[in-house]
Amino acid sequence: MIWYKALFSFQGRLNRQGFWIGFAINFIFLFIVANFWLNSTAFNLSSLLPLALSLYSLSAVIIKRLHDRNRSGKAVTMAFLPLVCYGVSLSAQGTMQWLLGIMMPMFIGTMLLLEWGVFKGNPQANQYGEKGLSVKFLAR
Repeated sequence: MIWYKALFSFQGRLNRQGFWIGFAINFIFLFIVANFWLNSTAFNLSSLLPLALSLYSLSAVIIKRLHDRNRSGKAVTMAFLPLVCYGVSLSAQGTMQWLLGIMMPMFIGTMLLLEWGVFKGNPQANQYGEKGLSVKFLAR
């Protein structure tokens, strides 16, 4: 799969290698933007553009990876569970605040990363397309 389809299209499937390449591209992009482009003392609307672009791209990569695991793209909503846990922890106290605010988001995030990046995809064709592909940088 050519890189721009892998990063910006919600159709098709990505294998584990394609997922990690897409994840790394988004991470590097955000690292460069955060360290070299954005002014940390001022906030403006243009600061949200790179974040929105990366969020869109990462969503496409994750959904295609879910398709490779023969799951619906709607399962990406599980990624919001750590945020929900953190939000609930704000009203808790003591050990429960630590558990809900730190441990549960870390546990859920680790499980999601295992699901998306470690477990093998379905080797047969499924309703989302043929066997999962990796990212290609040059069209051949």
